[in-house]
Amino acid sequence: MRNSQLLIEHEFKKTTGKLFVSNCSRRFGKSFWAAVKCLEKAISCPSSKVKFASAFANDLEEIIIPAFKFLMEDMPEDIKPAWFSSKKKYIFKNKSEIQLIGLDRNPDGPRGQALDLMVFEEAGFINKLDYLYSSIIVPTFRGREDAKAIMISTPPLTPDHPFKAFCDKAKAEGAFAEFTIFDDPEVGPAEIEEYKKECLSDTDWQREYLVKFVIDRERSICPEFTDSCVQEYKKNEFWEFYHPYLSMDLGVRDKTACLYAIWDFLQAKLIILDEFVVFGPEMTTDSLVSGLKAKESEVFGEKKTYLRIADNNNLLLLQDLGTLHKMPFLATSKDSLQAMVNKLRLWMKQGKILISPKCKELIGCLKSGVWNKTRKEFDRSQVYGHFDALASLIYLVRNVRENNNPIPANYKLSDDSHFLDKRREKSENNKSLAKAFGGRKRYGR
Repeated sequence: MRNSQLLIEHEFKKTTGKLFVSNCSRRFGKSFWAAVKCLEKAISCPSSKVKFASAFANDLEEIIIPAFKFLMEDMPEDIKPAWFSSKKKYIFKNKSEIQLIGLDRNPDGPRGQALDLMVFEEAGFINKLDYLYSSIIVPTFRGREDAKAIMISTPPLTPDHPFKAFCDKAKAEGAFAEFTIFDDPEVGPAEIEEYKKECLSDTDWQREYLVKFVIDRERSICPEFTDSCVQEYKKNEFWEFYHPYLSMDLGVRDKTACLYAIWDFLQAKLIILDEFVVFGPEMTTDSLVSGLKAKESEVFGEKKTYLRIADNNNLLLLQDLGTLHKMPFLATSKDSLQAMVNKLRLWMKQGKILISPKCKELIGCLKSGVWNKTRKEFDRSQVYGHFDALASLIYLVRNVRENNNPIPANYKLSDDSHFLDKRREKSENNKSLAKAFGGRKRYGR
């Protein structure tokens, strides 16, 4: 193995649990190292079952299978396995097996009765990674001594991928290794500078070579969002007059996300106070209404909701909410999605939006929300669905009455201090004039 691969090996040997995770720079040699671990297990443990799963089937043909062929070029014939291309499987004479799986074409490939080693290559790009590990792989380890799962990858395009959670889990368990391009003993300063120069964006450089979990700004829905937008709101003296708003993005396949907000007229800011999120398939109209009303009471108290806004893709449900449950919603009008997002981005850049730390779903959507590859609609996330809380915020920004001053015109004004008695004012003026011209007779008299 190369020196960089020996670094991974050194960290791997220190682990004792079921999971090892390595977050590595591009071209660090992680796939080749993982292939070595598969062969070691198959040769040294007769009848062992090994699976090597890549996020993409094309990677099997272009990277993984060539790596195995290279490793077995000088393998003695008495231990060399037979290759069954139809099953993408190596079968050894000691009855061990290594199966290669492209998860984009064969998502059920990891299923099986028993397993000794599972490799997830490019784990940061595997759909439902958490489900595959917890529900499919871990049960196959029962009764298999020293069974282990290996996850190797560079960071995904968005930090909300489960690979990030597995990195955190492995760190806590002392089963994590992270290597940037600067850790590769075989890459010099000149080559590093060349790679950096060829990256089309700083985001690419940070993600692919510095292995940071950053979002691609070119695909980010709202790159203007920063942690400074998240603050606790301090109520001012006009709180009692500010109009409460409720915005909702309805989902059946996805989540239903509702935001509770007020427009602070004094500061000219939209304040997101809280959120209510329910997963679509579990939602009924009754449960939705019950949750909405409970949260409204919790956030606004006795204040009456000024305006409720919702997506316009389920008008029948909105009608039921209004007529049957006395919760009328305005179905938002829509420009192009790009135009609505642009207004949100302008407000975020101008500091016109403040979000409570309670709004975990919304904050996560703002941090992780990305466009799909065509930039015509939002991408889909394993954690945040269709970024529904972000859509709810877009509807709110579009419909808030920012020029409507809710503060009464005579607030804190009294007749005694701010209104003059016109009759008294006239009398006093007459007296002053008489005094000034006193003793003089008018002409002609």
